[in-house]
Amino acid sequence: MNPDQALPGFRLVGAGTTFQSRDICDMVSESQLFADLDWKDIEALAAYLQCYEVSAGTTIFREGEAGSYMGLLVKGEVGILKTDLDGTPHRIVSVGHGKTIGEMSIIDGEKRSATCLASQTSILLLLTKDNYQRIIREKPTLAVQILARLAKLMSQRLRSVSGQLVEFL
Repeated sequence: MNPDQALPGFRLVGAGTTFQSRDICDMVSESQLFADLDWKDIEALAAYLQCYEVSAGTTIFREGEAGSYMGLLVKGEVGILKTDLDGTPHRIVSVGHGKTIGEMSIIDGEKRSATCLASQTSILLLLTKDNYQRIIREKPTLAVQILARLAKLMSQRLRSVSGQLVEFL
């Protein structure tokens, strides 16, 4: 999937080998999820990423839609919104530089669990589900490292939410 063709407001800045690979590598190395990867693994991952700019107010993905990519927020801020039973959206968290969004969809193939809206002009590195499948085939060791990091991230988020839910019981 090419998000700039499917979603208004996405502007391709560069991708893989057609972009200054050093730029993408630097962006990946500054992320919370991939900061401790070896440089050779960062370079390998960068070849599978696309860099996009989105304007403030752009919907990056919408709750209930099929998800085909995850994003690494390089610059800017996005809000994650969840719709209640009455159909009213509520901001549940703001996400900033170095954080990931939408990672569950490339793992489980389920529909988006929330909406992601750019709060300000932002730059995202996207890893599509198709490109993650390519990494699995072409660089299985890197794929395992990515999956392990995503599993740890989702586990940490689940623990945090579980802790917050206890306060409401």
